[in-house]
Amino acid sequence: MDENAENGVERAAASDNVQAGAYRFVLDTVLDGMRANVYVTDPVTDEILYMNRTMREDYGLDRPEGALCWQLLQRNLDRRCPFCPVDKLKACGEPGRVIEWEETSSKTGRVYRNSDSLIRWVDGSLAHLQQSVDITDVKTAGIDELTELLSRRIGKGRLQARLNGAGDEGDVFCVCLFDINRLKEINDTFGHAEGDVVLRAAADAVRGQLSGDEFAFRLSGDEFVCVVEGDAAEARGKMERADDQLSHRVKSDLRETGFCFGIVEVHPSDRVEINDVLTLADERMYEQKRRLHIGRSVARAEEALARHAALAEEDVRAFEFDKDLLYDALVGSTDDYLYVCNMKTGVFCYPQPMVEEFGLPSQVVADAAAVWGSHVHPDDYQAFMESNQDIVDGRAMRHCVEYRARNRVGEWVWLRCRGTVVPDANGEPCLFAGFIANLEKKNEVDPLTGLFNKFEFEDAVRRALETHADERLGLMVLGIDDLRHINDRYDRGFGDDVIRIIAHRIQSALVGRAHVYRLDGDEFAVVARGDDAAALPDVYQALHQAFRRQQTHEGKKFYCTLSAGCAQYPDDAETYEDLVKFANYALEYAKSHGKKRRVPFSPSILAERSRTLELVERLRDSIEHDFEGFRLVFQPQVHAADGSVIGAEALARWSCDACGEVPPLEFIPLLEESGLIVPFGAWVLYRAMETAAQWRAYDPDFVMSVNLSYRQLDEVKLVPSIAEALSLTGLPPANLVVEMTESCFASSEEAAQRLFAGVRALGVRVAMDDFGTGYAALGMLKQSPADIVKIDRTFVRDIQDSTFDATFIRFVVELCHDVGIRVCLEGVEVPEEYEAVSGMGLDSIQGFLFGRPCPPEEFEQRFLAKTL
Repeated sequence: MDENAENGVERAAASDNVQAGAYRFVLDTVLDGMRANVYVTDPVTDEILYMNRTMREDYGLDRPEGALCWQLLQRNLDRRCPFCPVDKLKACGEPGRVIEWEETSSKTGRVYRNSDSLIRWVDGSLAHLQQSVDITDVKTAGIDELTELLSRRIGKGRLQARLNGAGDEGDVFCVCLFDINRLKEINDTFGHAEGDVVLRAAADAVRGQLSGDEFAFRLSGDEFVCVVEGDAAEARGKMERADDQLSHRVKSDLRETGFCFGIVEVHPSDRVEINDVLTLADERMYEQKRRLHIGRSVARAEEALARHAALAEEDVRAFEFDKDLLYDALVGSTDDYLYVCNMKTGVFCYPQPMVEEFGLPSQVVADAAAVWGSHVHPDDYQAFMESNQDIVDGRAMRHCVEYRARNRVGEWVWLRCRGTVVPDANGEPCLFAGFIANLEKKNEVDPLTGLFNKFEFEDAVRRALETHADERLGLMVLGIDDLRHINDRYDRGFGDDVIRIIAHRIQSALVGRAHVYRLDGDEFAVVARGDDAAALPDVYQALHQAFRRQQTHEGKKFYCTLSAGCAQYPDDAETYEDLVKFANYALEYAKSHGKKRRVPFSPSILAERSRTLELVERLRDSIEHDFEGFRLVFQPQVHAADGSVIGAEALARWSCDACGEVPPLEFIPLLEESGLIVPFGAWVLYRAMETAAQWRAYDPDFVMSVNLSYRQLDEVKLVPSIAEALSLTGLPPANLVVEMTESCFASSEEAAQRLFAGVRALGVRVAMDDFGTGYAALGMLKQSPADIVKIDRTFVRDIQDSTFDATFIRFVVELCHDVGIRVCLEGVEVPEEYEAVSGMGLDSIQGFLFGRPCPPEEFEQRFLAKTL
């Protein structure tokens, strides 16, 4: 063997030793600290390769490695356990699949929940990994005392496990939720002891229909869940037979007792959450229960009609009601104006909303013809007077006329007045009453939700501020978060249904004199006066709770949340315009700071908004004036082994006369939101490449890294613009790296993947920035289009004390190198951090220890000139 070959063997052996050491480090550091039992076997020979300390102590073993698992962990077996899942896992071929199952150990007598999978072992071969959790205490404490079914906690746990293994089992099964009819009536009439009898009888009836692995549990007081094999038709048959059995198990007085149920069919391909399944089953159960209640109501009504075909005359006379309360009820039940006139005196009574709308002197008006007539349009006055005179003269008993009247702000409004005269015992006109309908109100109702629209909202708020200027008024503007995602997933028709659902929920949450209005798009306004204004936070909290989980509509799942901005009169604003503007500013603040929250307006929000608007205008002005005020600074990137400079990252800075130096964390998001990031990003890219081309005179391999914004990824011209800049500057593609955050790589959108491929086709390398901050998983590195991974600085901050951070960096380096990806570590600031990571195999490092961002002249003098 020649010297080069020997060196290759030695390097391979060293690499194997490093990898084996890393695995052993994780095994000894992490797995030994777990409270679960963990062991690894050879899936061919069943030889134990590793067992953690918890399992060794649990089974009383000292050195289990090398023994056969079924000989050491079971009793009286001469071959592999018949229930072992290894063969099923091997049939899949590759790691990834997990099989969960329960086992009662013949060695310890304990019950374990096992999770089995295949992994890559130290030598690269497939190995069998089992993790076991002792659930003995849970199993023995999991029975409902009254019904002897599984308890809620244990039952939901088994249901979750069944849902998790739906694909593995390969069979259809059904989740049935049912509750007892009339249980409250039974408890109230016969006592709770009799109610308990019914509950036990229902549990026995359902239990009698179950077989095999089917099970049932008590979800709450009178609600139960059972899980049965087969499709919905089979499950319905079992539930109906159980319902029939229940009627035979109780006293004759309770023969009408039964239960209503809802069924959800689960297929192997379904990936559903337990709460979603139970919610859908509950909705279907309620539909059945509602039909039952309606049927009983109809039956009772028919019985009542049969018993009381005609009321006795004295019963009619005995019926009484408060006429004043009747008037108030009618006024509050219609958007029309209800009027009443005493024909003996000619005095009219108008409702308060009409008084406010038209600026009448009071509700009671003595000379209505003169007072109200002064509001009627001159062109309609004759018809108005003639119709009213016919009533006064007794020539007509009914009245219907349309005319225009001037409201309090001087607008002419079309009205339709209808009325009827009621005579007294002598036949003389006694009462004249009817309704005045605002014909233009039809245009003030939102056709989608049935709520008043933005025009009525403006009118109501302005009217309240004018007529109740001394009363507090609260405004809460609500916005649906990410409604476009629902529209994209389904369609706009479904999105409209979601808007209707939310409108209904808002109405249901209102208190006191609060009113809700539909504004534009996905926004609503809630207005509350007086003491009710203080309840707006409670209204939002109720809505927040209602939408904290995934919802289901027409069998389709959706998730949405609400953000809200609030403003108060007179505390925050004294005019309609400012009140609405400030509430909207608060809503924007809520959406830009995490969404699904309520934010009250504050002066700081106004100050931030004003600064934002000013900065956007000044940024626009700078870009339009040849990027005046912008400059680039450069931070060195060094070789991890010796600290020599191999490249730099270009970073943007901006200042202006009015605002001074503005930090990138403030102006970059504004550029992205305004779309200015596209021309700005092109400028940065060109200037950085131009600088790199000049610096190649010092080092031909010098590499320049440039950040790209997610907004630039939407531009179809991005790849051509990079190619053009390479041509103009003369920079070889190999000397350029474009950096994108890991959120861009986590995107599965075709357009993003095509863009990555286009950039790499130019010969330009792509770096994944901020790796480990939440979007990417280690597994995605296999298919990642990245050439370089930059580990985020958060993993360096505690590197001297954190075993996790050190393990994470070491594993990322190994994984990346296995698939040909280079690794750069960001944020190294002190020698101790550099020393801690120096043996981890990193390719490059970036951080204050090696240099802070500096102007090009300084960078050239400090890091490049000395290389000549």
